[in-house]
Amino acid sequence: MRKIKSILLNFIFSLQILLIFLLFIESRIELPVWLQVIGRLHPAILHLPIGLLAFFVILLFAKNEFKKKAFTKVTSIVLLLTSFTTSITALFGFFLSRQADYGPDALSQHKISGTILSILCYVLVLVFDRYEKTQTVFFGLSVLAIGSLLFVGHTGGTLTHGENFVFAPLKNSFRDIPADASVFQKSVFPILEKKCISCHNETKAKGKLVMTSIAKFKKGGKKGVEWEVGKPEQSRMIKYIHLPLEDDNHMPPDGKPQLTKQEIDLLESWIKSGADFEIKLADLMENDSLKILASAMSTVSGEVETKVYGFSAVSEEIITRLNTPFRSVFPLYQNSPAVQADFFIKESFKVKALEELKEVQEQLVVLSLSKMPVTDSDLSIIGSFKNLEKLNLNFTTIKGTGLSSLQSLKNLSSLSLAGTEVTSESINTILDLPALKELFIWNTRITEQEKEKLIVDHPDILIVTSQFKDENTLRLSRPVLTNEGILKKSEMVILKHSMPGVIIRYTLDGTKPDSISSTMYKAPFNIDITFKIKAIACKPGWYCSDVFETTCFVDGLKPIHAKLISPSDKQYPGEGANSLVDGRKGFTDVLKEPSWLGFRDNSFVAEFDFGIAPQTIRKIVVSYAHNVGSYVFPPTEVEVWASQSKQPLKLIKSFKPEEPKNYSPQRIEALNISLETGVQYSVYKIVAKPISMLPKWHSGKGKKGWFIVDEVFFY
Repeated sequence: MRKIKSILLNFIFSLQILLIFLLFIESRIELPVWLQVIGRLHPAILHLPIGLLAFFVILLFAKNEFKKKAFTKVTSIVLLLTSFTTSITALFGFFLSRQADYGPDALSQHKISGTILSILCYVLVLVFDRYEKTQTVFFGLSVLAIGSLLFVGHTGGTLTHGENFVFAPLKNSFRDIPADASVFQKSVFPILEKKCISCHNETKAKGKLVMTSIAKFKKGGKKGVEWEVGKPEQSRMIKYIHLPLEDDNHMPPDGKPQLTKQEIDLLESWIKSGADFEIKLADLMENDSLKILASAMSTVSGEVETKVYGFSAVSEEIITRLNTPFRSVFPLYQNSPAVQADFFIKESFKVKALEELKEVQEQLVVLSLSKMPVTDSDLSIIGSFKNLEKLNLNFTTIKGTGLSSLQSLKNLSSLSLAGTEVTSESINTILDLPALKELFIWNTRITEQEKEKLIVDHPDILIVTSQFKDENTLRLSRPVLTNEGILKKSEMVILKHSMPGVIIRYTLDGTKPDSISSTMYKAPFNIDITFKIKAIACKPGWYCSDVFETTCFVDGLKPIHAKLISPSDKQYPGEGANSLVDGRKGFTDVLKEPSWLGFRDNSFVAEFDFGIAPQTIRKIVVSYAHNVGSYVFPPTEVEVWASQSKQPLKLIKSFKPEEPKNYSPQRIEALNISLETGVQYSVYKIVAKPISMLPKWHSGKGKKGWFIVDEVFFY
């Protein structure tokens, strides 16, 4: 035991030296990928030293309940484990701090206090060995260690959740929003405050983006402003919201409450209408989509905020238990017993999650199930929520046969059925609800004639029959490609659109598709070589969508060996030559991800060996990043060298790709290299020269540019 303790103490001492050393040289450290992974274990293990220190305090207070020998032995082991876990936690925390954008002051405080706590725990172990002679010093150090732990926890909580996280609900609830406040202040900012600001504040600014004030939000992050005025589908903020949940760039991150469909629609409408920070609700036309959405948000509903309810509030414990990454349950406002429940991620929806809301069935007044796979049989559960006032069933799978289950909802004032298969007959069962004031039925099986009749027959109900009541024609959203990553040769290309009845037309030759002559998408199709697809969505009564454009990379012939002749830059090391043939695509937003290899001072030179059996290659495709704003350009010159078995390499192709003439959106591009057919080679060498001087129109004119590559395909 003594030998193990001695080894462990020496190891812990080494960690203290390492932590102090890292504090002084941190600005010069580039972490390898495996250390980045280790750093992300910091949140998982930090509870170990906290629990051990808490147990240590209990031991001190219960000292008299132990025999002296037992107390000494147990306390010694606990302190040794505390010191070890504290040191490891501090080290992992340092690795994590190199991977995210945090406020420098709070991060510095957290790192320094964490290192001090680690040193104090180590000294406690040493001093306890002389406990009989150093009791006063020992207890003094113990108090310092506990104090340090509290401070480290406070600074860590500030980094994770933002400043004043504990009392933020009180602060937000009592904030007085003027009656003449702008749409941004009343409707947009509350969404950002609830779902975004915990990661985008002065203390923790992911991507260097701060949303706590209009001025800072307008300034944007390290990639610029988060929106493009009038173009929500091209705005970075909206793109990140729509990414798959498992994507590292998805916002909010997995594990945090997600935005509801209503909240996303409002943000998109605000950007589409011009991202105006000053315009007021009263300045908007009655039929303006932004006004309709902003008015519907419960955060600005005067009726909800001033209503007095006769039921009691549920406990904070129940609210906490009901909150999951796929369901958010929260009070409508401070001190209100009424609650709202929002569901997210349809793939994770289970009827059990809906049944669990029976714990708050008396208090539940707002329920959003937009896009969830709710069926008519599930409506009987919703019918038990007697005090429900607002119910959103947009784009669920109901057909209307179960709507009679909602007849018990005597307080229901707003019901959204848009995007479902309800019919005029099926909704008759709920039109007599005494409190019903608004009904959303756009994009359903109800015909235009039936909608007009409903409006005439029920003048006391606002029946919304189109997505937005704009008099102007609306533009469809773009179609999407469901395939992800690199396509297998047998994999079918699948295009889709969320709105029924839409016609998708596409091109594969680089030309812009139109609504008449371009190929109509009728069924999934197959193609065996990398291609660029451009597609639009069209529907009578709507403007065709903007063009959806992407490059689809298809798997090709695999060389038996790949080798980098020239080394990649240390900033973009990837995984060496393996990054070129591992079948894994990189992301344009994360160029330091292991899929990418970067070249600036050296040309990209790589050799691919197909072995003793020569291959007839008719085309080579190099996948590269295009991000001119970040100095990432296509190569200025490309060469292909080849040889047959044991023969010297010879130049078989050279050309100069067209260089960008101006700024353009970041994307992944394909460098297509067509070769002479009928000639077989066993070895191919590709040379691509990065741009040596950025052009005069670029803000970095005269500086070196990057060529960043992630995959090479042979066909």
